[in-house]
Amino acid sequence: MHDPGPKTQAAYRVAARFIVLWKSFIGFWPALRPSRFKVSVRMTMFTTDLKYVPWWWEAAPRPVLPPPVLPAEADVAVVGAGYTGLSAALTLARAGRSVVVFEAGDPGQGASSRNGGMIGSGHHLTHASLSAKYGEDAAGAILKEGLAALEYTVNLIDSEKIDCQFKRVGRFRAACRPRDYEAVAREVETLRRTIGLEAHVVGRADQHLEVASDFYHGGAVYPRHGGLHPALFHQGLLDRAADAGALVAGRTPAERLRRTKHGFEVSSPAGTLRVRDVIVATNGYTGKLTPGLRRRLMPLSSYIIATEELGEARVRSLFPSGKMIVETRSLHGYYRPSPDGRRILFGGRAALHAIDPKVAGKRLRRYLIQLFPDLRDVRISHAWTGHIAFTRMDMPHVGVRNGIHYAMGYCGSGVAMAPYLGYRAAHKVLGTREGRTAFDDVPFPAWPLHWGEPWFLPAVDIYYRWRMQLFG
Repeated sequence: MHDPGPKTQAAYRVAARFIVLWKSFIGFWPALRPSRFKVSVRMTMFTTDLKYVPWWWEAAPRPVLPPPVLPAEADVAVVGAGYTGLSAALTLARAGRSVVVFEAGDPGQGASSRNGGMIGSGHHLTHASLSAKYGEDAAGAILKEGLAALEYTVNLIDSEKIDCQFKRVGRFRAACRPRDYEAVAREVETLRRTIGLEAHVVGRADQHLEVASDFYHGGAVYPRHGGLHPALFHQGLLDRAADAGALVAGRTPAERLRRTKHGFEVSSPAGTLRVRDVIVATNGYTGKLTPGLRRRLMPLSSYIIATEELGEARVRSLFPSGKMIVETRSLHGYYRPSPDGRRILFGGRAALHAIDPKVAGKRLRRYLIQLFPDLRDVRISHAWTGHIAFTRMDMPHVGVRNGIHYAMGYCGSGVAMAPYLGYRAAHKVLGTREGRTAFDDVPFPAWPLHWGEPWFLPAVDIYYRWRMQLFG
């Protein structure tokens, strides 16, 4: 029998990917019709005590604050007690302003304590795409905000002596296809030349120095990036803001904002507060309180799993340099050793919307084994999710709308950017030059056909999963 030609081989590959896609769709369908279908997941994939809360909470459980006693008035109300809101509150309180922070749940129970703990300076947009939209000078200024955010947050951790297990171990951006490597290499060279970014490319022959996987085609190293324990970082910010005099009201949602002659009234279950200024810092959890901002944010679900303990030696063999790893494929996979070096934390888009965490855990485990086949015996101990928020411009936004200050839209890169823009938003309230950012002149448009609940995400999810199966 003769060997099939290139076109026939390509057809075989496409057919194989369609089969995989169909299997994925079969697993996805119950998420659309949960009342009529039930997905069976082999429990051998998970530990017997599988937990659906972040692994981070074992070292830093979410704090339950006493019921708040609100004053009649204050200078500033901050809505949201995550990184952004607490950074803003800390800055304002130390500037002598009276501040009340409203939080619908326990402080930090959203993305601030659910993320992967990777801290960097990245943006989703390239220098070329930004230059085409805004010009080269504006592109450089926008990208430099990422560098400034990283240094601000690292300095904040250091100056405030926040014990959050921060280490500047670096990041490896892994190219999933040869053309991805070429694109990454071009961008690294451009950013080194235009904004002074510290980075270098690593070819496929040397990538095992960073990650013990044959899946990739090289990548780039960003040595100034690092990792931290996100829940401990949040706890440190919470403690510093409270010590500075800010009142953080947990389990106290801001239910209504009303414009008054001298500012705003904020209504909550604990009472009504009169303030001069309001900062909204709710990112992927922005709700009905600010419908105009809600339409400008696309909340997406990001899922993370933690493996059972593997032992330091086994983890070190997979991460020789100890770096944080991010991928270029549409899955947006990211993974790392845990701070104690004993397990792996792996995150990505198991789905764009809410699905059963066990189903998400199954998918992410499959991706993990695709990278490290020797981990087929490893079980998952934790599976959880959180909301990130994307904007139409694919970049963060900070500013004022209808008199309300805001900072949000981190597009999955909020560990450094959120505290930084909280600080900048506070200075906008204070009226200082420190409030100025390169994001100020970037439009913040609403998403078409998006009036609150992103009803179209299941369909978009099918498209992205199909695209990943066919094109990576």
